[in-house]
Amino acid sequence: MFNLFKSGNIKEPLNKSARQYFEQNMQWLAEQFPEPTLAERKIFTPTKIDIPIKWTVSEESAIAAMHIVADAMQIDRDEVELHFFDDNLREINMGTSVIFIENDPQQITPAGLYHHKNEHGKYEISISRGLLDKPQDTIGVLAHELAHVKLLGHKELDFNDEHLTDLTTVFFGFGVFNANAAFQFNKTTDRWSYKNQGYLKQEDWAYSMAILAFMRNEEAPTWSGYLNKTIKKDFENSLNYILQNKASIFQYD
Repeated sequence: MFNLFKSGNIKEPLNKSARQYFEQNMQWLAEQFPEPTLAERKIFTPTKIDIPIKWTVSEESAIAAMHIVADAMQIDRDEVELHFFDDNLREINMGTSVIFIENDPQQITPAGLYHHKNEHGKYEISISRGLLDKPQDTIGVLAHELAHVKLLGHKELDFNDEHLTDLTTVFFGFGVFNANAAFQFNKTTDRWSYKNQGYLKQEDWAYSMAILAFMRNEEAPTWSGYLNKTIKKDFENSLNYILQNKASIFQYD
């Protein structure tokens, strides 16, 4: 449990422009998708209660996860087709044809892709098969690609904003998965490494999650216990900053 009442001013977690971006867009999402209310929306955690899937390293597990995410985002699961591609030679089956895309080894491979509607009127998304042994990452990527369906496919936006797409995953309850994936350390026998996933930076995810908690009137949300240590520390600092500066939150120039 962190101390909400510790003395002294807390350093601002993001600059003013960045804070206002996340505050304003979270409000916009609440206005665009008012039902259920933000306070009533489920915040998903990596638990069997929230994700009741017996996970196997399989496409079937990913499809089951997609259904959970689609339902939470109020997307008809039957209007989405999920495809899979390999990391080095991406093979994307589009129904009538198969697309092969060679990767430049110097370039970062996308974990997921959004393809818009196909000739059958279904939205197509693709994710890397390399994710399938990482359930949390898989769910995070699925949430991001389905957020594209929600924003672009359902015509809430007429332009692509990847940062807003990431924020949309927070609004619909999957921020824990994407925030945890934003900065991950991996240890091998002789070295440490890290990887990033998503478009927001670690501190952006933390502030976005803190704004979510603030809008839900949560000062110590139980779901924050599922954030990894690094993100959780930033989240707590961000939420403490917001609580100390309530009068300036949602105030725009």
